[in-house]
Amino acid sequence: MPENSKWQKTVFVLAALSFLFPRNSYAYLDPGSGSYLIQILLAGLFTVSAVLKMFWRKITAFVSGLFCKKNKNEKNSGA
Repeated sequence: MPENSKWQKTVFVLAALSFLFPRNSYAYLDPGSGSYLIQILLAGLFTVSAVLKMFWRKITAFVSGLFCKKNKNEKNSGA
């Protein structure tokens, strides 16, 4: 049994190494692909900025609420 396991490990290592060092690829990448990737990135950035703009007050209120809880408790107990 150990002899069979050693053989399987050797085959696995050789297969893994063959994926690390691929041969030449003759794939076609047309000029429009680069502009499409840039368009996707810009659309993502604009989407994030639009969402931040719409929810900016809620985001700032949540963040300020995290850091100002002690002040709210002091105001309620003093009144």
